[in-house]
Amino acid sequence: MKVNRNVDRNVDRDRLPVRVGGWWKSACLAVLMLALGPAGRLIAQPAQPPDAARLAAAGIRVLSGRHLTLYTDVAVDPAVDELPGVFDAAVPQWCEYFGVPLEKVAEWRLSGCLMRQSERFSGAGLLPADLPPFLHGYQRGDQLWWNEQPTEYYRRHLLLHEGTHAFMKRWLGGAGPPWYMEGTAELLGTHRWRDGQLELGVFPGTKEETPGWGRIKIVRDELAAGRGMLLTRIMGYDQRAHLRNEPYGWCWAATAFLDRHPATQAAFRELRSQVADEGLDFSRRFVEQIGPAWSAIQHDWQLFVLELDYGYDVPRMAIDARPVRDVPADGALVRVAADRGWQSSGLRLEAGRTYRITASGRYQVHHLPEPWWCEPGGVTIRYVSGRPLGMLLAAVRDEQQARPGLSPLAAPQPIGLDHTWQIPEGGTLYLKINDRPSGLADNAGQLTVRVVPQ
Repeated sequence: MKVNRNVDRNVDRDRLPVRVGGWWKSACLAVLMLALGPAGRLIAQPAQPPDAARLAAAGIRVLSGRHLTLYTDVAVDPAVDELPGVFDAAVPQWCEYFGVPLEKVAEWRLSGCLMRQSERFSGAGLLPADLPPFLHGYQRGDQLWWNEQPTEYYRRHLLLHEGTHAFMKRWLGGAGPPWYMEGTAELLGTHRWRDGQLELGVFPGTKEETPGWGRIKIVRDELAAGRGMLLTRIMGYDQRAHLRNEPYGWCWAATAFLDRHPATQAAFRELRSQVADEGLDFSRRFVEQIGPAWSAIQHDWQLFVLELDYGYDVPRMAIDARPVRDVPADGALVRVAADRGWQSSGLRLEAGRTYRITASGRYQVHHLPEPWWCEPGGVTIRYVSGRPLGMLLAAVRDEQQARPGLSPLAAPQPIGLDHTWQIPEGGTLYLKINDRPSGLADNAGQLTVRVVPQ
């Protein structure tokens, strides 16, 4: 039964059929009141458990955990049989992420169907005929359905994805608009399961960690086809968008970015208190809360999408704003951290003017099996985007008159130890060492950059 959470607005208790007698009307009202919670909301009545003989005849077995009863026609396999335990391990993490007291959900139970042949579940009364079509999985009330998958990882991912939907709707009173609902389920469904320990909300470090998942590939493929998405366009997805696979990739990317970016994380996580709103105002309020920083967030998003890869370190790649000044006639010194992405120098370079940029210092660009020491010219033992790992790069961007299209930071100028550069368009000088967004965490140290107008 689909719970109408707005039943208190849709049911007029005084407008029962005129032909109902007084005593029968009173009895009907009593039954209705029993079905309504303290706030006048309809309480889903527990379904009768399926007949065991009917299940056995259909080849469906039953697996039970504290929170999940799983019905499946998939053969006995440790990776299948442990799924109720995976779900149980997710519940306290959902509670922590969404701010729900663990004791509140202690008695919460769901049923789930992992289906290899869906007709078996229809015949056993476990797959309602009124369910809409779905690609991989579906959730309604305290019931989950998902199709068997080629990999153990993606089988678990779908369970956790649909479980996130169920948790949010049951304990938060809603799940927000499509981008947030599906994106959050993707965010928390992306996991690590190792030696019986579960970690939700993982940003995968390698493709091998998430066989069958493919969200990063979706975004890369869409970008290569010229179908890149702005955050505001993703926020405009309607209820029909997720009948295709591509929106799942974009919604995961958006929530993974917003949930980790230092300038948006707090506001993004506060959205949990507004999930009853499924309209455009939900996203509008979020953007307004970010305020003037939204322009910089959209720029960081562009770089995130352009360089998206396994292990992308969103916090270290976030660009910190700094006050900007003109370069003094005798030059200026700037410190550049080796373990961060693009960093503002705080220096404004003039269009058409030539500057000499020199760099010095020794810093670490790798630490296993032993530290790799580097200078601003980079190390030729490894190349990133066709240039030596650790080489100093620069770009100039005018934040005050940002132009549409590709960010200048996506096409940097190699600097190395010493470079004289005539600036084609004025703006703020940005600097970083050449490294992948996934390789910054094991870097250490800094270099000194001197900028002198010629």
